[in-house]
Amino acid sequence: MSPEGGTRQNSVAAGVALLVLRGILLWVVVPLAALAWLVSFNWLRGVSAGQFLGWIDLNLIAFLSRSILRPLFRAPPPWIPVSQMSRVTHRLRWIDPA
Repeated sequence: MSPEGGTRQNSVAAGVALLVLRGILLWVVVPLAALAWLVSFNWLRGVSAGQFLGWIDLNLIAFLSRSILRPLFRAPPPWIPVSQMSRVTHRLRWIDPA
């Protein structure tokens, strides 16, 4: 699962706006998600911290493109359900929140 699902159909302005908002929000979301994974890793058997953070990031992208940035997106990416969390291959990189 990767965030490139429908981005080729969207405008450059949508991509730039998503990049800026996501970059700002990752500074808050990543530490909170890391704490949430530490608290719940017993229930998330088979889900690594990288998969959990990737799942959070994919759903953050879906949230932004379906709410605040909805007018800019023709084809917002889909939500990733909890049942597919262990299949997530998307990973956050150190340069993402910059």
